[in-house]
Amino acid sequence: MNLIEQRSAILDKAQLIAKMIENSEEMQRYRQAQDKLNRHGDAQALTFVVKAKRNAFSQTSLRHGYDHPLSLKAQAEYEDVLERIAQIPLIDEYKEAQEEVNDIVQGVLQTVVATLHDLVPVEKSEEPGDGASGGCGNCSGGGCGRH
Repeated sequence: MNLIEQRSAILDKAQLIAKMIENSEEMQRYRQAQDKLNRHGDAQALTFVVKAKRNAFSQTSLRHGYDHPLSLKAQAEYEDVLERIAQIPLIDEYKEAQEEVNDIVQGVLQTVVATLHDLVPVEKSEEPGDGASGGCGNCSGGGCGRH
């Protein structure tokens, strides 16, 4: 088997793992929770608002610093919307389902890294939301549990 065939075989196995995750019970629960969330008017409205408030807080903090009164006001408004959205029981169901799928994906990644770490210099990511873990950034409406 040449290098191109080996690479192709590895990527095929990765696709197979992705399909297994996609067809898992955890993913089915996630899709059901996401469907319910998408049909919940209040949750949809608050999701939009929480994104806007998070962006406003980020922009204000970058512009003025975190201790500036405008930043503190933006932070309070953002946290208020997070509290309101957290009161919707469906949000917890969605978060739990999202965490279950994330745990599977993280388990696969950790297994690969742990298996290869003595053979190749594979960097491990410790920070949630840095892009490598698929953590934050994929969350809907700040629903990752970290923000």
